[in-house]
Amino acid sequence: MASYHRVLRTFGRTIDDNTLECDYDIHPWDILIDNQRWPGKIRLVGYIDVFFLMCYSGESRFEHGIIIYKDDEIIRQLLKKAGLRPEDKPIQLECINDKEEKEALRKYYSLTTEKDGSKHTIVSLGHPINLSTKYPKSKLKKYTIVLHKGHTPAMQKEILRGVMQHGVARLLTDALKLGVVSTAELISKVKETILSGSSLDAVTTRSMNALTSTNPHNISLSGDKL
Repeated sequence: MASYHRVLRTFGRTIDDNTLECDYDIHPWDILIDNQRWPGKIRLVGYIDVFFLMCYSGESRFEHGIIIYKDDEIIRQLLKKAGLRPEDKPIQLECINDKEEKEALRKYYSLTTEKDGSKHTIVSLGHPINLSTKYPKSKLKKYTIVLHKGHTPAMQKEILRGVMQHGVARLLTDALKLGVVSTAELISKVKETILSGSSLDAVTTRSMNALTSTNPHNISLSGDKL
């Protein structure tokens, strides 16, 4: 079996990307995925727009994993490309700003934290991953992930960064981090966030442009080679 680094590369990602937010081991007792506990070692690799949860053995031998989409624009576009609606089974994603009438402004990524800060609950769209570059649209589904905050302040901060969606304030930092430094580009980025409620980094934008339906039952997801 290949390493999880190779799996990341099929999605055009590495742990050296400037969009990386988190690369951390999660103890199996600190996470539930759809109310199930994965055995073995679990790696959380988070980027600005998505995060990966991967079970591995040895140094980095990939066993299985999932990708979770954090960006609402990506979620809307994936569902549209797949010919699915948020309320369809097995999606059943709830709109968290349900009073919003415009579909382009609706939000589906949910991150809630217990009052005492002990754990985070994430609900969003995702699918299993492997070395494939195409996945059937039937693999798209809603995931509910319960994640304990971490055992040290540094771990808590990194884990939250990995799963947290970006708002306008964080986008300003991201724009500089990604090399978007001109005033015009920065304004464009902020305007995009205000209008659509999300931001797309360059890698994800290319992935979304590559999405095409291969037949009525399949869709090329973010595993497409660019």
